[in-house]
Amino acid sequence: MAALYYLFDGSVPIGPFELSELVRRPGFSAEVLVFPKGASGAESWQPAGSFPDIVQALQFGAFSAPSASAPAAAPNVFAAQTEQQTLAQPASKLILVVDDDPDMRNFIGMSATMDGFRVVTATDPVNARGKLKQRPVDLIVTDLMMPGQGGYEFLRTLQGTDSNDVPVFVVSGSALDASTIAMIRQEANVIAFFPKPVDLDRFLGALHKQLKTLRPSPRAIPKRDGTTW
Repeated sequence: MAALYYLFDGSVPIGPFELSELVRRPGFSAEVLVFPKGASGAESWQPAGSFPDIVQALQFGAFSAPSASAPAAAPNVFAAQTEQQTLAQPASKLILVVDDDPDMRNFIGMSATMDGFRVVTATDPVNARGKLKQRPVDLIVTDLMMPGQGGYEFLRTLQGTDSNDVPVFVVSGSALDASTIAMIRQEANVIAFFPKPVDLDRFLGALHKQLKTLRPSPRAIPKRDGTTW
Protein backbone atom coordinates (compact mmCIF):
# COMPACT_ATOMS: atom_id res chain seq x y z
CA MET A 1 0.00 0.00 0.00
CA ALA A 2 1.35 3.41 -0.99
CA ALA A 3 2.46 5.69 1.82
CA LEU A 4 0.19 8.59 2.71
CA TYR A 5 1.39 11.94 4.06
CA TYR A 6 -0.15 14.94 5.76
CA LEU A 7 0.90 18.53 5.09
CA PHE A 8 0.61 21.55 7.38
CA ASP A 9 -1.17 24.54 5.82
CA GLY A 10 -0.10 27.06 8.48
CA SER A 11 -2.93 26.36 10.90
CA VAL A 12 -3.99 22.69 10.71
CA PRO A 13 -2.70 19.47 9.12
CA ILE A 14 -4.33 18.63 5.77
CA GLY A 15 -4.49 15.35 3.89
CA PRO A 16 -3.59 12.59 3.75
CA PHE A 17 -2.16 12.70 0.23
CA GLU A 18 -0.77 9.95 -1.95
CA LEU A 19 2.73 10.54 -3.27
CA SER A 20 1.49 11.59 -6.71
CA GLU A 21 -0.82 14.20 -5.18
CA LEU A 22 1.82 15.34 -2.74
CA VAL A 23 4.55 16.27 -5.21
CA ARG A 24 2.07 17.95 -7.57
CA ARG A 25 1.05 20.46 -4.95
CA PRO A 26 2.15 24.05 -5.76
CA GLY A 27 5.43 24.93 -4.10
CA PHE A 28 6.06 21.44 -2.75
CA SER A 29 9.77 20.78 -2.13
CA ALA A 30 12.13 18.70 -0.01
CA GLU A 31 12.02 21.40 2.71
CA VAL A 32 8.26 21.22 3.27
CA LEU A 33 7.33 19.38 6.47
CA VAL A 34 5.24 16.23 6.12
CA PHE A 35 3.73 13.76 8.56
CA PRO A 36 3.38 10.07 7.57
CA LYS A 37 -0.08 8.66 8.18
CA GLY A 38 0.01 6.30 11.14
CA ALA A 39 2.89 8.10 12.86
CA SER A 40 2.44 9.80 16.23
CA GLY A 41 4.02 12.70 18.11
CA ALA A 42 5.10 16.16 16.99
CA GLU A 43 8.59 14.80 16.27
CA SER A 44 7.10 12.83 13.34
CA TRP A 45 6.88 16.03 11.31
CA GLN A 46 9.98 15.87 9.12
CA PRO A 47 11.21 17.62 5.95
CA ALA A 48 9.97 15.81 2.86
CA GLY A 49 13.60 15.19 1.93
CA SER A 50 13.84 12.79 4.89
CA PHE A 51 11.66 10.22 3.13
CA PRO A 52 13.34 8.19 0.31
CA ASP A 53 10.16 7.70 -1.75
CA ILE A 54 9.50 11.43 -1.81
CA VAL A 55 13.14 12.21 -2.66
CA GLN A 56 13.04 9.75 -5.55
CA ALA A 57 9.86 11.29 -6.92
CA LEU A 58 11.37 14.77 -6.73
CA GLN A 59 14.78 13.82 -8.14
CA PHE A 60 13.56 11.83 -11.14
CA GLY A 61 10.67 14.06 -12.00
CA ALA A 62 8.18 11.23 -11.73
CA PHE A 63 5.51 13.86 -11.35
CA SER A 64 5.27 17.36 -12.67
CA ALA A 65 4.70 20.02 -10.02
CA PRO A 66 3.41 23.37 -11.34
CA SER A 67 5.38 26.45 -10.41
CA ALA A 68 3.76 28.63 -7.79
CA SER A 69 4.50 30.47 -4.63
CA ALA A 70 5.53 28.11 -1.88
CA PRO A 71 2.94 27.52 0.85
CA ALA A 72 3.76 28.05 4.48
CA ALA A 73 6.41 25.43 5.02
CA ALA A 74 7.60 24.76 8.55
CA PRO A 75 4.66 24.85 10.96
CA ASN A 76 5.49 27.47 13.53
CA VAL A 77 3.38 25.67 16.09
CA PHE A 78 5.84 22.79 16.14
CA ALA A 79 8.83 25.11 16.34
CA ALA A 80 7.17 26.71 19.35
CA GLN A 81 6.51 23.30 20.88
CA THR A 82 10.15 22.33 20.39
CA GLU A 83 11.30 25.54 22.06
CA GLN A 84 8.93 24.98 24.97
CA GLN A 85 10.21 21.44 25.41
CA THR A 86 13.71 22.82 25.99
CA LEU A 87 12.52 25.09 28.82
CA ALA A 88 12.62 23.87 32.41
CA GLN A 89 9.63 23.87 34.73
CA PRO A 90 9.77 26.74 37.27
CA ALA A 91 9.30 24.24 40.11
CA SER A 92 12.79 22.90 39.35
CA LYS A 93 14.33 26.28 40.32
CA LEU A 94 14.88 27.65 43.83
CA ILE A 95 15.02 31.42 44.44
CA LEU A 96 16.35 33.13 47.58
CA VAL A 97 14.64 36.46 48.42
CA VAL A 98 16.55 38.71 50.84
CA ASP A 99 14.74 41.79 52.18
CA ASP A 100 14.27 43.26 55.66
CA ASP A 101 10.82 44.63 54.71
CA PRO A 102 8.39 41.75 55.44
CA ASP A 103 5.73 43.14 53.07
CA MET A 104 8.15 43.39 50.15
CA ARG A 105 9.78 40.07 51.00
CA ASN A 106 6.40 38.33 51.05
CA PHE A 107 5.22 40.18 47.94
CA ILE A 108 8.20 39.10 45.83
CA GLY A 109 8.22 35.60 47.29
CA MET A 110 4.50 35.09 46.74
CA SER A 111 4.68 36.43 43.19
CA ALA A 112 7.51 34.06 42.27
CA THR A 113 5.71 31.16 43.95
CA MET A 114 2.52 31.86 42.00
CA ASP A 115 4.56 31.69 38.81
CA GLY A 116 5.71 28.21 39.78
CA PHE A 117 9.12 28.81 41.38
CA ARG A 118 10.22 27.43 44.73
CA VAL A 119 11.16 30.25 47.11
CA VAL A 120 13.09 30.59 50.35
CA THR A 121 13.31 33.95 52.12
CA ALA A 122 15.81 35.66 54.41
CA THR A 123 15.46 38.78 56.55
CA ASP A 124 19.03 40.03 56.15
CA PRO A 125 22.42 39.06 54.64
CA VAL A 126 23.49 37.07 57.71
CA ASN A 127 20.27 35.05 57.58
CA ALA A 128 20.73 34.68 53.81
CA ARG A 129 24.23 33.24 54.14
CA GLY A 130 22.88 30.69 56.60
CA LYS A 131 20.21 29.66 54.09
CA LEU A 132 22.83 29.35 51.35
CA LYS A 133 24.88 26.99 53.50
CA GLN A 134 21.84 24.76 53.89
CA ARG A 135 21.04 24.40 50.18
CA PRO A 136 22.18 25.76 46.81
CA VAL A 137 19.86 28.18 45.01
CA ASP A 138 19.44 29.05 41.34
CA LEU A 139 18.96 32.82 41.74
CA ILE A 140 19.11 35.45 44.48
CA VAL A 141 16.85 38.50 44.76
CA THR A 142 18.23 40.98 47.28
CA ASP A 143 17.29 44.38 48.61
CA LEU A 144 20.09 46.93 48.50
CA MET A 145 19.47 49.02 51.63
CA MET A 146 19.16 46.91 54.78
CA PRO A 147 20.15 47.60 58.40
CA GLY A 148 23.51 46.27 59.45
CA GLN A 149 25.13 44.76 56.40
CA GLY A 150 23.57 46.11 53.21
CA GLY A 151 22.92 44.41 49.90
CA TYR A 152 26.13 45.65 48.30
CA GLU A 153 28.24 44.17 51.10
CA PHE A 154 26.21 40.97 50.81
CA LEU A 155 27.11 40.76 47.12
CA ARG A 156 30.78 41.11 47.94
CA THR A 157 30.63 38.33 50.56
CA LEU A 158 29.31 35.94 47.92
CA GLN A 159 32.63 36.13 46.09
CA GLY A 160 34.88 33.21 46.85
CA THR A 161 31.99 31.02 48.08
CA ASP A 162 29.99 28.26 46.43
CA SER A 163 27.40 30.93 45.55
CA ASN A 164 29.77 33.27 43.72
CA ASP A 165 28.31 32.38 40.32
CA VAL A 166 24.63 32.46 41.33
CA PRO A 167 22.82 35.17 39.30
CA VAL A 168 21.50 38.08 41.38
CA PHE A 169 18.61 40.48 40.86
CA VAL A 170 18.94 43.66 42.94
CA VAL A 171 15.87 45.62 44.10
CA SER A 172 15.94 48.96 45.86
CA GLY A 173 13.55 51.65 47.01
CA SER A 174 16.34 54.20 47.38
CA ALA A 175 16.93 56.92 44.84
CA LEU A 176 20.29 55.91 43.36
CA ASP A 177 22.24 57.85 40.79
CA ALA A 178 23.40 56.26 37.56
CA SER A 179 26.99 55.88 38.75
CA THR A 180 25.93 53.91 41.86
CA ILE A 181 23.71 51.62 39.81
CA ALA A 182 26.55 51.11 37.33
CA MET A 183 28.91 50.21 40.18
CA ILE A 184 26.45 47.64 41.53
CA ARG A 185 25.94 46.09 38.12
CA GLN A 186 29.68 45.66 37.74
CA GLU A 187 29.52 42.83 40.24
CA ALA A 188 30.02 39.71 38.15
CA ASN A 189 26.82 37.95 39.25
CA VAL A 190 24.43 40.95 39.18
CA ILE A 191 22.15 40.36 36.21
CA ALA A 192 19.41 42.96 36.68
CA PHE A 193 18.41 45.96 38.79
CA PHE A 194 14.78 46.75 39.68
CA PRO A 195 13.66 49.94 41.45
CA LYS A 196 10.79 49.76 43.93
CA PRO A 197 7.89 49.56 43.44
CA VAL A 198 8.86 46.54 41.36
CA ASP A 199 7.34 46.21 37.88
CA LEU A 200 6.07 42.70 38.53
CA ASP A 201 5.48 41.61 34.94
CA ARG A 202 8.95 42.74 33.91
CA PHE A 203 10.45 41.14 37.02
CA LEU A 204 8.77 37.75 36.51
CA GLY A 205 9.60 37.82 32.82
CA ALA A 206 13.25 38.41 33.68
CA LEU A 207 13.21 35.49 36.13
CA HIS A 208 11.92 33.08 33.50
CA LYS A 209 14.33 34.39 30.87
CA GLN A 210 17.36 34.11 33.16
CA LEU A 211 16.44 30.66 34.49
CA LYS A 212 15.21 29.39 31.10
CA THR A 213 11.87 28.29 32.49
CA LEU A 214 8.44 27.98 30.94
CA ARG A 215 6.23 30.86 31.99
CA PRO A 216 2.69 29.83 32.97
CA SER A 217 -0.48 31.42 31.63
CA PRO A 218 -1.34 34.87 33.04
CA ARG A 219 -2.95 34.76 36.45
CA ALA A 220 -4.05 37.10 39.22
CA ILE A 221 -1.18 39.27 40.45
CA PRO A 222 -0.81 39.62 44.23
CA LYS A 223 -0.74 43.07 45.79
CA ARG A 224 1.30 43.98 48.84
CA ASP A 225 -1.75 43.73 51.10
CA GLY A 226 -2.23 40.05 50.17
CA THR A 227 -5.19 40.59 47.81
CA THR A 228 -4.97 40.33 44.03
CA TRP A 229 -5.52 42.65 41.12
